[in-house]
Amino acid sequence: MGNSILILESLLKDIYNASFFPLIFLSIFFYLLSIYGILGRGKRYGKNNKTSFPFVTIQIPVYNDPVVGRCIDACLKLDYPRKKYEIIVADDSNDPRTREIINRYKDKVTIIRRNCRKGFKAGALNNALKYSKGDIIVVLDSDSVPNRRFLRKIVPFFSDKKVALVQAKQTYINKNLNIISKFAATLQSIYYNFIQKLHSHLDLTFCSGSAVAIRRSILERFGWNEESVTEDADISLKIFANGYKAVYADNIIVKSEVPYNILHFLKQQARWTFGITRAFLDNFKLLISSNKLSLFKKFYLLFYFSLYNFLFFLVAFTFSGITLLLIGEPKPFTISDLIDFGKTLALTSGYLFLFFIASRKEKIDIKDFLSPILLGLINSINNLIFYIRAFFSRRFYWYKTPKWGNLFVK
Repeated sequence: MGNSILILESLLKDIYNASFFPLIFLSIFFYLLSIYGILGRGKRYGKNNKTSFPFVTIQIPVYNDPVVGRCIDACLKLDYPRKKYEIIVADDSNDPRTREIINRYKDKVTIIRRNCRKGFKAGALNNALKYSKGDIIVVLDSDSVPNRRFLRKIVPFFSDKKVALVQAKQTYINKNLNIISKFAATLQSIYYNFIQKLHSHLDLTFCSGSAVAIRRSILERFGWNEESVTEDADISLKIFANGYKAVYADNIIVKSEVPYNILHFLKQQARWTFGITRAFLDNFKLLISSNKLSLFKKFYLLFYFSLYNFLFFLVAFTFSGITLLLIGEPKPFTISDLIDFGKTLALTSGYLFLFFIASRKEKIDIKDFLSPILLGLINSINNLIFYIRAFFSRRFYWYKTPKWGNLFVK
């Protein structure tokens, strides 16, 4: 029994040490990303002083979300010539209450309904394009609430003929609802305030699937991939590979929602992890062979998508460390142990540092230190499972995240 413990302890130490150095590298990257987000400014684009108003189609894909009335109301109040934009609600709902709410707007918007949910959101958007008149297509999820000047701010970017896509920044109505919404909103804050800002400087802005404007000709060329559960990542990679410009406009804010239930949150994360990984694998040859992407951009995209690989090291490091602590022989905690612990914590806490900086950035009230660590570990295990699964399967169930606003719709 004693020899077995010694062998296990030796193995765990090897795993712990092997995982330690990759995590230091990742931690340094997050520290640098934090500093960049704090000190760096978003990429600025030239202002367009033209007063022309190209025709815009706003597409709102819906599936059993009564809260869509809030989105439609906001779109009807946009400060843009009313004759210069249309609203199309692509309603795949089978919920009578949602359909009844949407029907209230039948004299003000175009309602499109299908007999099936083929392709889910991507299929609904592809179908809606057939009925859309705009040269610029705006996609808003049913929980989105655009600012009144949303169109006036986002449309001028398309005066540059090379611009294929403009992604606005999203903030969250229910961010301080509970610890789950706080955690989810902070992850999104990391993405929009730090990662997307970096992507913008590299001219590699990713479409986020909502609060986005896309040139119609791009959608006609590529379409939304109905085989993908992250059609936004898929079309982004095709845009990059073909040399088009994608813009991140961090001064254009659209409010929406984050999951407020642990199960809903993990399912959303699973879909994103699986879908983004599959999108990269499916478009890998296209990206590598593209003569429109520089070698540096190809390397960065490879690095960005390989970040999921660090989940292996994170999970191994955490569980080997905890197990060693539990099976090790009890001994007094010395000053030397405290110093070693402090060094390890400092070297591996880049993500935690970024997390709390991001929470302050969006005024997300996180006072409990341990809850984000526990949720982060649970989420890492969840994402690792679906990251691995993406290499062995092309199929994934479509999961619609329930909206908090649905609870208050009458």
